[in-house]
Amino acid sequence: MPPWFIGFAKLLDFVAYTSLLLPFYLAHTRRTHLTGGLLALRFLPIFLFGTYCLMHVANTIWRNNIPLIHFATIVETLIYLKVYHNEFIETNIKKTIRYVAVAFLFFAFIDSVWLESPPRINSYTNLVESIMIIGLALLFFEKIIVRDKQPKLLRTPMFVATVGIVIYLSGTVLLFLTTNYFIVLNDEFNLRLIYLVSSVLLLLLAVLLSRAFLLVRPTETPLR
Repeated sequence: MPPWFIGFAKLLDFVAYTSLLLPFYLAHTRRTHLTGGLLALRFLPIFLFGTYCLMHVANTIWRNNIPLIHFATIVETLIYLKVYHNEFIETNIKKTIRYVAVAFLFFAFIDSVWLESPPRINSYTNLVESIMIIGLALLFFEKIIVRDKQPKLLRTPMFVATVGIVIYLSGTVLLFLTTNYFIVLNDEFNLRLIYLVSSVLLLLLAVLLSRAFLLVRPTETPLR
């Protein structure tokens, strides 16, 4: 593998995760004006950045960060579920999300200790995460576009954030489903390539989350 490719992949990975500090900062400075799902969503960027740092520490000390990847996937999913639990006001949807969260934790436990225990990553849990969260995102789109007929969607913070979440999860689930195959083959090049694409998707998520939090204004201030 060319040394320049390894260096470029590591650099892009660092840039993508570090860029998550921007939406976290924007959310923090506007925290008193956040409502609905944005209240929980503000913790997602700093969680992903913190996980990135911890994975490097684990890899340096123990030469293994796969258990941390399992744990991070589960917590990340719970954050998304909390986001849409806060966003929807319908009691039946909130109750369904709580049931889904319990069922997800049960499946994630089975996946991590039996189906795909380390040294494999929990790609099935990633798949279930993507199906659940994209499903909730589509339900949110239906609510805001069809039922609420929300004008100026591109100036609606939660809509912009949800677009970023859908793009990110749609791309990464396909990548992680193939990761275990390349781990077994010890194929470093394709693994680097997978994480390179993942970094691009993460960078796009950071951009859209930043835009979403930038759109947050005090309730008495009209959008310009």
